[in-house]
Amino acid sequence: MLDAALVSLRLEEGVDEADVRLGLTSVIDFSLVPGIQGVLGDPVLPVQIRIEHAYSKHLLERLRSGQVDLVVVGNIPAQSGEFKVQQVAQDPLMVALPEGHSAAFKEQVSFDDLKDTLLFWFPRKDNPVFYDRCERVFIDFRYEPLRKPEPNEHMMLLSKIAAGEGMAFFPASMRAASRLGVVYRPFIPEISNRLTISLQIVWRSSETRAEVLRTVDSLQQAAEVV
Repeated sequence: MLDAALVSLRLEEGVDEADVRLGLTSVIDFSLVPGIQGVLGDPVLPVQIRIEHAYSKHLLERLRSGQVDLVVVGNIPAQSGEFKVQQVAQDPLMVALPEGHSAAFKEQVSFDDLKDTLLFWFPRKDNPVFYDRCERVFIDFRYEPLRKPEPNEHMMLLSKIAAGEGMAFFPASMRAASRLGVVYRPFIPEISNRLTISLQIVWRSSETRAEVLRTVDSLQQAAEVV
């Protein structure tokens, strides 16, 4: 689990200040993202790093207001000169299906396999860039899914999938969130290559603190070898 991987980086209970305040998008399980997992567990990094989890748009707001020092977020709009941005990983989407679904018995899934299945989907306001990117893929493949708003709680979403109420598209790194009655299947390459979340590290252009920039460098170097 991510918490175990990051235990050496967290602040001890009762400590109010941290060398680096790092925000991670809550839709990714970073313990399964190559490169990033190794960096976050590297004992050479500053010991006092406070990890926060939130949606990408909220993390960017906290970065802008100075509440965090750097963030790793997914599929964000082009940023102004106040931020520096570096891509560090790609996380392809998979489909989470009820175990009895016909597509659950395939090694790879196409949109044709899913056309009659309700899709739990997020509102555009949560991430307009990624939403529009997915819409372009849907249009190109002539995929028009029946949709229903996804629950805010991840375990509730998995529960509804297990009950046969629909399906959802998850980052591949989230497949570790298992539940009886739910199976994960990758898309065929033509879809998988386009339905991906681009993970980016973002920090303030005005940042001068050595410990923050050292963490940025470590993440960038990890990205180069992934």
